[in-house]
Amino acid sequence: MTRGSVVRRSWSSFTTGRRAAPPRVRVRGRDGYALWQRVWASFTGIDLSPRLGHAPDLAPRSMPEPRRPAALASEGWLVLPSLPSAGALTASGSDTAVLEVVSPDGRTVFVLRRVGGRTAEYGLELVLRGVADQLELATVQYTRPDGEQRTLLVPVSPSSVGPTASLVRLDGFAAGSTWQATGPTPIPEDPAWPSETVADSIRAAHNEATREAWRQVRERTGQGIREAIDGAL
Repeated sequence: MTRGSVVRRSWSSFTTGRRAAPPRVRVRGRDGYALWQRVWASFTGIDLSPRLGHAPDLAPRSMPEPRRPAALASEGWLVLPSLPSAGALTASGSDTAVLEVVSPDGRTVFVLRRVGGRTAEYGLELVLRGVADQLELATVQYTRPDGEQRTLLVPVSPSSVGPTASLVRLDGFAAGSTWQATGPTPIPEDPAWPSETVADSIRAAHNEATREAWRQVRERTGQGIREAIDGAL
């Protein structure tokens, strides 16, 4: 009898009043054995080795791509790597990290996530490392499969609980899309953001923290930007 058999556990309990040690966790074969064989093995504690051609069931795991540094382009833009085809195929479920990229200064992490339940929809989580003491904003540009280029503004507000981060949905982002971003910087005094870009960016906000950051942006900008924010929130 093995250590974890039913017979031994029962006898130990009867003679000593103490429970035998719990059975060790083992990978046991099931495929290729009859029902009575599996029942008898469970009763006696015999380990059934996996038979040839019947590998034990292992749950598939979806792991993000290793964190990589972003390439620094001209005028402060960071060129982000394209979504790998393997990541697009194996990532499943919502809120799955597919790709992580860190800025050259190590302050900002760009995390590409699956945000759609059944469809291949992606979002960008922008995370600031360290202590953030002011509202900042980054810009993201990417191309859709049809060639259309989209620009999103991503405000990031300091958080007293948890990391300082924002999450936006990248509508139409897919494998092969090219994209780039700027690192977060303080909100300019009089930004010249197109109203359409502001509205698109607010609609892309994927959580309340990002929408709250936009409310804070509203308090720091002029009348034209305020009206665009009010119309989209």
